[in-house]
Amino acid sequence: MTRSEYEEQLHGLSKDRMEALVDGIFAFAMTLLVIGLDLPDKATLVQSSEFVSAYLWEILPDFERYVIAFFILGAFWVAHHTMHHRVEIVDRAYIWLNLGTLFFITLLPFTTSFSGDFSRVALASVVFNLNLFAIGIGFLLQWEYGIASSRFNREKAAPLFVREGRLRNLIIPGLSLVATALALAGSTWSSTVYLLIPVLFALIRVHARKIRDEQDFGRSSG
Repeated sequence: MTRSEYEEQLHGLSKDRMEALVDGIFAFAMTLLVIGLDLPDKATLVQSSEFVSAYLWEILPDFERYVIAFFILGAFWVAHHTMHHRVEIVDRAYIWLNLGTLFFITLLPFTTSFSGDFSRVALASVVFNLNLFAIGIGFLLQWEYGIASSRFNREKAAPLFVREGRLRNLIIPGLSLVATALALAGSTWSSTVYLLIPVLFALIRVHARKIRDEQDFGRSSG
């Protein structure tokens, strides 16, 4: 019996069952996000371009946070799939780290709607940003625990990949703190800092590729 099989029998939860739970919660949370974009009560009574234009302008903060939250959840889902692919052993601590992260993921539809409804109140934006911060920290803790406790397959977790993953997991917590500071300073568009996520991801990927090419060149020339 391998170590992973022993751990699975000991804790009663396989990688497949955890992935099914994670996929279900992500799908449910991403679907619930759109519910925050409510139609006004007068939509069935007022049929005019002026009313529709005013309504679209009114829900712009809601829609902005919906788009940001949806694609951030999508990025988290991809990150979880990438990380879990390299997990060799699922133990009790890793399970609870996952569950703790999933708890904050289920809160995101509420905090997204809440911050959109109170778009001019700094505290509402802070709640949204801290929710994302908690999710990001949850993923970072899972990553660090997997590395420190040797839960990752060593052949699939090269040192360069580990460093790249650590940097990626620090991006959203870092941007969340920046967004929180901007919200407290009075900015009503603090969540736009999350638009930097794909840019920072791309920079990390380019940097990692450059290091990988240099290592390959050094091995070939040696």
